Amino acid sequence: TYPTMSSPDLQSKVKQLTSKIEGELSTVVDELERLKLRPVERKMYACIVACYDKAGKSGSKQAIEQCTQQCQMPYQRAGAVTQQEISNFQNRLNRSMGQCQDDVQSMITPDMQNDDKKMKKVEESLVKCLAGAIEKSREGLKPMRQRIESQLN
Repeated sequence: TYPTMSSPDLQSKVKQLTSKIEGELSTVVDELERLKLRPVERKMYACIVACYDKAGKSGSKQAIEQCTQQCQMPYQRAGAVTQQEISNFQNRLNRSMGQCQDDVQSMITPDMQNDDKKMKKVEESLVKCLAGAIEKSREGLKPMRQRIESQLN
């Protein structure tokens, strides 16, 4: 079994690193929602209202349903594109962080497990690797945003 590298200091450093990238991702998602998705959603609702106006009192329920489904398609597509890109971003980040964990675990030998000084070095290697993985991930935020925006225009 692997020794656990879960000193409070390590947990604190990892939490700081991950909360920073989570905050940055959240900011990008929030801006996309406000600036790109909201206008698409507004158009969808305006389109749906137009479906009802067009049908009036004599239009069939089926015609209204078909019309409203057509109105919803651009927004559903925009939401799916956004979710897929965010999911891909998170998966890449998780894989690179997992690789750091694997790399560090492979360095641990039985004699290190009870040696606090050696384990501290291993933990420092892990934090350094995670910081690099997160920094590399941060570089992917802008291209991800651009890919999403290009598909929403």
